[in-house]
Amino acid sequence: MLSRPLGRGDPARSPSQSRTLFTAAMPPVLVPPAIFLGLLLALWTWKCFWIVVMQEKLLYLTWLPPFARSEKINDYEAECRPVRWEEKKLQSLDGTRLAVCEGRLPISGHQTGQKTKSVVICYFQGNGGSTPMRVPLLSQILRAIHASGASSSSENVRYTMVALSYRGYWTSSGRPTQSGIELDVQAFLSWVVETYSAPHTDLRIVLWGHSLGSAIATTGLATYLARAGEGRGFESPVPIAGLVLEAPSSSVKDMLINLYPQKWLPYRYLWPFLRSHWDSVTAMERMAAATSPAVPPILILSAEKDEVIPPHAANDLEMTGRSLGLDIARKHVLGAMHTEAPVKAEGKRTIVDFMLKCTSTQP
Repeated sequence: MLSRPLGRGDPARSPSQSRTLFTAAMPPVLVPPAIFLGLLLALWTWKCFWIVVMQEKLLYLTWLPPFARSEKINDYEAECRPVRWEEKKLQSLDGTRLAVCEGRLPISGHQTGQKTKSVVICYFQGNGGSTPMRVPLLSQILRAIHASGASSSSENVRYTMVALSYRGYWTSSGRPTQSGIELDVQAFLSWVVETYSAPHTDLRIVLWGHSLGSAIATTGLATYLARAGEGRGFESPVPIAGLVLEAPSSSVKDMLINLYPQKWLPYRYLWPFLRSHWDSVTAMERMAAATSPAVPPILILSAEKDEVIPPHAANDLEMTGRSLGLDIARKHVLGAMHTEAPVKAEGKRTIVDFMLKCTSTQP
């Protein structure tokens, strides 16, 4: 196709004459910065959109480290001896298949005809990784409890550690959400009561949550107390003997602000769009409102050099618990980072002593 030649009345258009309505209203020197800022704002908005859409993937890190979901308990067997671990299966309240790691030590000081005390410690992991990678640490605590308990008591005591894999974690099916995990926790606690209750057995249950798992344990306990008080789902509910909150988080909102304190980043402004809140303060208020069974003693174990949880989270929980009249104990482990509180000698001793104390008294 031939183009029409320019005549005298048709001068060639310069770039300045072909500007859009948007750029025509500003001096030419400001056009490049305006376009750059517009692209930056569009990118920032696009990132916010995908953060909101993909928030479960970013909060529940089932995929980290790589191949976490294909790990086996046997991979850590040598680090756990003499504790023996095996995988159990149960169904959540909505039918989702869940995996549980169960670790056992033999009964100490067994005498024929003597009543047995069964201490079951229910562990709730943080938001990343699989359950098998945590069994060496849990074995250390279980061995320490067993050794201390055997030397200080003549009772027949069986210590068992059970660690729940939430939906979407390890070999559990489904996808993690707060509403779904709350169902998982109630099914798990019901399973513990049904599995470990037996004639002539005094069952004691302790809950232990780490990081996000502390909020999951607190929320789960609040719901358990409400269900037990109303008689929903239990023929004979077992009182919870104690609650350990290790490196506890007060809420997902606080975690976001602590991890991303820069005001120009989008994360801190997106909390109104959260679908998972895990608010431990609200859960404590619900616990305090329970009339029966009684709220158990609570140990808050904070880490001095915690790089994930805001420093004020443990303080807020302690102040809230005390103001509500709850039995709160607090230990600040010096030199410990986010995952190191139970590894440090004073942290391990605090956990062991607390669990022995709260399971030795009469419910």
